[in-house]
Amino acid sequence: MSVTPVAVHRAWAVGAFRWTVFFFVAIAAFAQRDEKTGTILATLVFLIDVVSWNLGEVIVTINAASSNQQWHSTLTDRLIFEKLLDRFRDRKHIDFQQIMQEGTRAATEDVNKYMRDTTFWSEWGGFRKTLLGIGYYLWFWISYGMFYGAAGFIGSSMRGTYGY
Repeated sequence: MSVTPVAVHRAWAVGAFRWTVFFFVAIAAFAQRDEKTGTILATLVFLIDVVSWNLGEVIVTINAASSNQQWHSTLTDRLIFEKLLDRFRDRKHIDFQQIMQEGTRAATEDVNKYMRDTTFWSEWGGFRKTLLGIGYYLWFWISYGMFYGAAGFIGSSMRGTYGY
């Protein structure tokens, strides 16, 4: 749940634009006639790519944490008001501390149920989550290797083509 959702087509367009920019700049870096200059430029492009991607991930993670907290708080407030209204209707004793605890507990249970129902890894233990993290780590090395390997192959094959 997000307060201001980004349209999927816009997110894909930004991602595709980012990938193509880095790809073409990497090709240009690998196409440099001077090996040292090409290596420095390719390294800079790679590092800027990694840093910018990680900054984006940090922003996404912070936004998700904030959104999740807002979602939990809103749900808690709604459940507290429902329990409060039920007690008024039934003319029962109103203990605000107890109602707040019940509302918070119910909201936490609802959020946990949603997580269990919508994410396949939500109840994985530490070992399985560690394996998932190792898988992501390896995938990043493999995918970056393929991406910059292709750019390096194309750029290296273009060396001297334009006579500069």
